[in-house]
Amino acid sequence: MTLALRRVGRRFGESMAVSEVSLTVAQGEMVAVIGRSGAGKSTLLNMINRLIDPTEGEILSEGRDIAKLRGAELRAWRRRTAMIFQRFNLVQRLNVLTNVLTGRLDFPPRAPKLLGWFSDADRDAAIDALAALGMDAHALKRADQLSGGQQQRVAIARALVQEPRIILADEPVASLDPLNAEGVMEALRQINRARGITVICNLHSVPLTRAWCDRVIGLSQGRVVFDGPVGALDEAALLAIYGSRAALQEAA
Repeated sequence: MTLALRRVGRRFGESMAVSEVSLTVAQGEMVAVIGRSGAGKSTLLNMINRLIDPTEGEILSEGRDIAKLRGAELRAWRRRTAMIFQRFNLVQRLNVLTNVLTGRLDFPPRAPKLLGWFSDADRDAAIDALAALGMDAHALKRADQLSGGQQQRVAIARALVQEPRIILADEPVASLDPLNAEGVMEALRQINRARGITVICNLHSVPLTRAWCDRVIGLSQGRVVFDGPVGALDEAALLAIYGSRAALQEAA
């Protein structure tokens, strides 16, 4: 499923958070979006998933403008473009299995699931996703009993049971220590390679970007200032993205 953005922008009041972004992402790519805080990285991912609407431009996939989807079509799009968040977005008092099962809420029939009644097929899918991330032994633990790295793996499992074509990860390792950050990035990379799922990942760390991603999109003040293979991410490109050596040092 190819994703194409054509002159996409988002205005908040008098400020343009994202401006004239045009890019194409092919199915199966592992893409990092990098830039300083406030560069527009989260806004960009939220527009792709339609958590917020663009104020200009088109988001195209399979011949459709995603910005115009409504109702069931919009729910189906959000299911295919699963989001992973910095703060995990788990229900802490619920067990791991139930948290993962919430990724099946938009699969028919919806009414029983909204009441907490999931089919055996749903439960099998949830257990399989947890097993793929080494988390099946924790299925009956409450989410608040897990470490940050474990919670993010549960969030990834929840995304997997949506059967997505694209995973949008918004600063997925920002809350984690270096060891857990590497583990989460490795899990995303395995999913990308083994399942052919496109991963678009907002990252603050240049070393993690170089270690785990193939392509880099650099944003500065809401605009794309770099788009190329990770091997082309030299000092000049990084200075264009971060604006100064001091800002770059924070991401090193």
